[in-house]
Amino acid sequence: MPKFLLPLILCFGLSSGLLLVWQKHHSDQPLSLISPFIEYHIQELPLQKYSIPNLKNYPYQASEITILEQQTTQTEATEFSSYTFSYQTFNQKMTGLLNLPKKVEDTTDSNAAALPVIILIRGWVPAESYYPGMGTSHAGQTFAKHGYATLAIDFFGYGGSDPEPEDSWKARFIKPINIIELILSLQQQPQLTLPDGQTLTLNSDQLGIWAHSNGGQIALTTLEITSQPIPTTLWAPVTAPFPYSILFFSDENEDEGKEMRAWLAIFEKKYDVFDFSLTQHLDLLTGPFQIHHGLADEAALPAWSIEFLQKIDQENEQRREKLGEETTPEPTATEGSTAEQYFINIETPTEPIQYEFFQYPGADHNLQPIESWNQAIARDLEFFATELR
Repeated sequence: MPKFLLPLILCFGLSSGLLLVWQKHHSDQPLSLISPFIEYHIQELPLQKYSIPNLKNYPYQASEITILEQQTTQTEATEFSSYTFSYQTFNQKMTGLLNLPKKVEDTTDSNAAALPVIILIRGWVPAESYYPGMGTSHAGQTFAKHGYATLAIDFFGYGGSDPEPEDSWKARFIKPINIIELILSLQQQPQLTLPDGQTLTLNSDQLGIWAHSNGGQIALTTLEITSQPIPTTLWAPVTAPFPYSILFFSDENEDEGKEMRAWLAIFEKKYDVFDFSLTQHLDLLTGPFQIHHGLADEAALPAWSIEFLQKIDQENEQRREKLGEETTPEPTATEGSTAEQYFINIETPTEPIQYEFFQYPGADHNLQPIESWNQAIARDLEFFATELR
């Protein structure tokens, strides 16, 4: 044996022995030799803080809501008024559209009635054709005509908002943060000043949510994170499990979803997708909510709503068992009927979830023809009049 190898062997043996002694005194696991030639790295998971469980502990912040300018149309002159607004969320500027009843008395007087509020959450729309209120304007105008203030945020990258994050996963996962921070801002700043100096008060204790398409996924995730009983109506919501909920739409891309699948493979290698899927956290959900779905919808399948509500029924059964209640037979949904109703004062997620489900034969993703749309919005008005009284 060459003489120069002996010191190397002794050095390696001594270091290995020290590692074995350290492991014996600091671990209950069987002794094993730790190789000095392997590099150990702690894998960073920067998106994990945006998982549904972790967002319950996110450091949310409220900010000042500023009314920017009035949007005028001939219809607005007699029935409602619209304004652009901004606030800070995720430490960036977010803009949106505010609709108000036309006859709003100055509520500087503390005895004046504050307006109930409905937050509107749209689905995906192409940025190149977007305008403030796109995807929510008709519902927002209808609610405003009936005495509600409505706020619809543009989301980052749209309207006058700051650009969205370059990481597409991050851009997706922070949307509930945007909604929650708007709610907190309304709670801390109920009085708004219009450009003409008029002051009005919004009642955050009478708060509801209206959401369409992928906005339904955002709304339900928000409800799970907050575990608050915010009355919510969902039109053709995306309720399929993540990430199937985005893979379903990927075939519309020019590459038929090839790039999307590649990015998803990388994501799933690092993360547990269950942490980001709303269907895996129904134990955090409260009601009341109602779902409207057209049976001719090809963008968000009606089967998604049916399967989602079956999972809600299973969750409710588990909650009843914990409460010692008797399980009732599962009802069958029919046209324009209520699939299931629970008139229970929900204080914690241990109570069964109150919901209603309406199906519209022949109606598409936007609940057209107009007869279906009118029927759905009438049910929403009745729902909010009852729940926000």
